[in-house]
Amino acid sequence: MYLIVYYHYTLDPFVIFIVSIMTSYMSKSESPVNKSDLGGLIQIVFIRAPKKNHHALSKIGKQTNDFFRKHGVTKYLYRLNSRENMMDFVNVSKVISANDDEDVNLEILSFRDARHLEQVMKAMEGEKVAKELYEESMKLIIPGSIVFGNFSRLIETL
Repeated sequence: MYLIVYYHYTLDPFVIFIVSIMTSYMSKSESPVNKSDLGGLIQIVFIRAPKKNHHALSKIGKQTNDFFRKHGVTKYLYRLNSRENMMDFVNVSKVISANDDEDVNLEILSFRDARHLEQVMKAMEGEKVAKELYEESMKLIIPGSIVFGNFSRLIETL
């Protein structure tokens, strides 16, 4: 099972496939992650940043964890390990044009549904600390490097 093999806070070419398995197909008894942690909507965010900014971004990430937890959002953070292509799969570092001196991070935010996402974003806009952390993090990443998408849970057939 891919999830067991790759469930070590790392990112490699199968990450999107693994996330799909986690959110759509695995039963509660098979999953090392409590399925109730995974909402009906996940937001996947890829972020490129200079490696020298890793510590500062980690510090901001810990602070944002508190905000998201307070608003009922589960957050997972991963860091890209391998940059090599595998078989016919193109490594994500090449798709988003990451240089060797840059980290590629993956953040997965789990929301109950689209309404919950809207509520959290509205709360973020109204909170001074959240705005400050956002502005601080934007100074540390590569401009224009954030790639994201919102994914709704597929109807489970298993």
